[in-house]
Amino acid sequence: MKTATISWTFGLENLDELFAKVKEIGFDALQFCGDFKIYPASEVKKKAHEYQIELIGYDPLECKPSKESESTLEHSINFYKDVIDYALEIGAPMVTIQGLSFWCKSGQTYQEALEQIIQATKELSIYAEGKEMTLTYEACNHYETPWIHTAEELLRIQRNVLSENLKLVLESFHMNINEKDSIEAIQSIGEKLLFSYHVSDSGRGGIDTGHIDYPSQFKALKDIDFKGIICFEIVTKEVRPFKFPMNKNQMEDFVKQSTYSLQKWNELNPWV
Repeated sequence: MKTATISWTFGLENLDELFAKVKEIGFDALQFCGDFKIYPASEVKKKAHEYQIELIGYDPLECKPSKESESTLEHSINFYKDVIDYALEIGAPMVTIQGLSFWCKSGQTYQEALEQIIQATKELSIYAEGKEMTLTYEACNHYETPWIHTAEELLRIQRNVLSENLKLVLESFHMNINEKDSIEAIQSIGEKLLFSYHVSDSGRGGIDTGHIDYPSQFKALKDIDFKGIICFEIVTKEVRPFKFPMNKNQMEDFVKQSTYSLQKWNELNPWV
């Protein structure tokens, strides 16, 4: 079982500061989110090696089209092909593609958007397979992404794509908003398709800052025999995507919540 975290939540732009903090808290691995147009792949790979942090995937936070006219199937595929190539260069074996949701035009119907996402995923899975790259699609809440918010929708995509290199991701915070039953969501995805489970409480902070029943979700993971990646995506109250960097007090709070959550996980961990 591997514990990982996600780079955007740290609010750190300097790679040395980022990897040092990941190491300090005690995580084994990192899902990197930095803009591939800004961070040279060779430098990211070098820092991961220096700090002995495994890169489990590339999750581009900057994943929206720059203008509405680019919201097309073709543009979305071209963008994510570049993302896949970058992931390969930094040595990450996985790319997240839930950002495909942003490449659908604002006026599209649900069915039109879903069909575009499915078609893009099909073509990208073929491209990724040729590079031995895994794709993951995460169900994010409806306040953050236009489409695909539930485990049921993830499974609909997977059934239409039918690719071995497409895996799915669930997060406790997102499920708390959009799932009627988070336990059923975990069970429906199952061990074979679930790439990672993300830890983030109901207010998006660390464990015990909200009301999510983690023992029950841990039991559900155990019941499906999940042995994959547990990814901590903790966001403190005053920090959010694109609000960088953290100040000293915010960073101290973030480290405190992250350390506590990791310790709490190990106490509740059903595989111990």
